[in-house]
Amino acid sequence: MNRAEAIQELLQEYAAQREQNERELRQREREAAQKDPEIGRLREESVQLVMDTMRLILSQSDPEAKEAAMREMEQRGKARSLEIARRLKALGLPGDHLEMRYRCPVCRDTAYVGEAPARFCSCFEGRLRTKMHEDGSMANTAEQNFDTFDLSMIPQENGQRDQMEAWRSKCLRYANRFPETETLNLLIFGAGGLGKTFLLNCIYERVVSRGFSAVRVDAFRLFEAMRRQHYAGNDGSNDFASLMDAPLLLIDDLGTEPMLRNITVEYLFLLLNARLTARRHTVIVTNLDLEQLRVRYGERVYSRLSDRRATLIMRLTGKDLRQL
Repeated sequence: MNRAEAIQELLQEYAAQREQNERELRQREREAAQKDPEIGRLREESVQLVMDTMRLILSQSDPEAKEAAMREMEQRGKARSLEIARRLKALGLPGDHLEMRYRCPVCRDTAYVGEAPARFCSCFEGRLRTKMHEDGSMANTAEQNFDTFDLSMIPQENGQRDQMEAWRSKCLRYANRFPETETLNLLIFGAGGLGKTFLLNCIYERVVSRGFSAVRVDAFRLFEAMRRQHYAGNDGSNDFASLMDAPLLLIDDLGTEPMLRNITVEYLFLLLNARLTARRHTVIVTNLDLEQLRVRYGERVYSRLSDRRATLIMRLTGKDLRQL
């Protein structure tokens, strides 16, 4: 999927979200009016007041008369709003129960902010980065998140469950405090089937649900972004630049990507070094141990991966959970 296709698809999603917001508001209005019909009447009067005032203003040529009509509309509208809020409170409902609710209060789910020429909202840019780099291979975070994390599925022998519980707590704290984390980065390594990718997806889901921008990418798609950047440069896609700029970048299965001369190691160093310099957060999952990382990528990349001043290193051990 190229950038233009991703933008078009996202704009359609935002339009669908606005329709959903409208449906939910109408449903809340109906429910409130059923409990207190006076609320419904007051809402209808408020709408009619605005329409009548607009017609009056359009028919007037006297600026003072227009201003007086606006003041009267505001006063009468405020009185109705206070009465509606009082009646909602009597029903045990919040004062903003009949206000439109947005997934993003900044752009109000339009995807745009600012005056003409408008620009994309940060929520849209974040989702665009995600869409550009993820595909069907990425896990469904509805199934892999901290709420569905079941420690009972992990064996107790050799302290495997206690170890996972400790690392889960560290990851949860990291996700809940982002971007004010204790360490900038996380490096999670260990053999296959120990729950490393599950932890990565839990962090991603929690950070995104808190309204922050994050990008998940597996090692192969990371390599593809680096390869395109090498051969196309600034005339190519913005894939690599978006990885550099993501507030939180999560890389799964580092070490499974192809090793291509002048690309893999060089661009991985560029990515890690730039993100460290800019103080951007990175979470990396790999099946390679620290020595294997050193051998595969060399000292420069290894030093960025294992810098304990900036990175919490988490080693998972135990039985393959997929075989249990």
